[in-house]
Amino acid sequence: MATALAYPVRSPNWILTYQGIDITTEVGPMVRTIYYYDRLGSASGELEIEFEDRDKLWQGPWYPALGDEVNVSIGYQGEELQPCGTFQVDELELDGPPDVMKIRCLAAFITPAMRTLNSAGYEGQTILGIAETIANKYSLQLITAPKTPDVAYERVTQKRETDLEFLRRLADEHGYDFTVRGSLMVFYALEALESAAPVITIERSNTLRFGFRNRSRGIYAGAQVAYQDPVGKRLIAATQSSAETTPTANTLKLVTRCENGSQAAVKAAAGLHFHDMRFIETAIDGPGSAALAAGITVAISGWGVLDGTYLVESARHRIDRATGYTTAIAARRVS
Repeated sequence: MATALAYPVRSPNWILTYQGIDITTEVGPMVRTIYYYDRLGSASGELEIEFEDRDKLWQGPWYPALGDEVNVSIGYQGEELQPCGTFQVDELELDGPPDVMKIRCLAAFITPAMRTLNSAGYEGQTILGIAETIANKYSLQLITAPKTPDVAYERVTQKRETDLEFLRRLADEHGYDFTVRGSLMVFYALEALESAAPVITIERSNTLRFGFRNRSRGIYAGAQVAYQDPVGKRLIAATQSSAETTPTANTLKLVTRCENGSQAAVKAAAGLHFHDMRFIETAIDGPGSAALAAGITVAISGWGVLDGTYLVESARHRIDRATGYTTAIAARRVS
């Protein structure tokens, strides 16, 4: 652990709006902690704010209504603040003594309808076409990487899955990441995320704590997909070898519905990558940085053979009255 941090002392800053009204000045003395969680995956953003409630305002006239809209921007004094998005109050918790009100919020565009079980059939569509159909259902704009590979199906069935679960499954099976960010539905090929240039460099000397994990369990040298077509009475199969040197010679064997060899090859590659991408992972805490967001790549330096380019899978931003602004990331090495 570093004994001295090589960064200038800056004062954290934030702006809080509630139902469209800026309440920063009014509630500022009450705010103990602000947590903002940014993640890859379908449920991308969460917000939690802890208020001192000595005067019992939050449990009285200020008691929030579930579903109310909250917006927060975070950063430092004298610098441009980073908007965290739009959230809705989802859960309230009062603890004491002393009285503390915790307001937990979910991303506003993750609606209850998205979390409702649903069954549907998609005929003659591609994976991106299905994603666009569901995006339009919720008035979201679909965002994909340029030249993102696509896969066509005669039929894809959603059976008692929420739309979030269904899209998450399609993404995992075909090598994509799926996230709802505000009014955007991001359906990106993992390859496009992983190949992006690092946004910033994290030096060992500029961290508070860190941990790395390098494992062989669940890592495979290749993958094999096999599916017995019940209609055509034929075996559809494909194999995929890892492009990297792996610590094991194990083969991942998958049984999953495929209509042809091309689909089987895509699913074999996606399944292999889904497991092997966990070969080296890290968790790092450091000074607060709004630039650290889920989905970016960072260069990590100062840890010898563990140095490299890492994809950030989650970032937890914390502004605390006592400790200031810190950011904790979880990431995995991509090169």
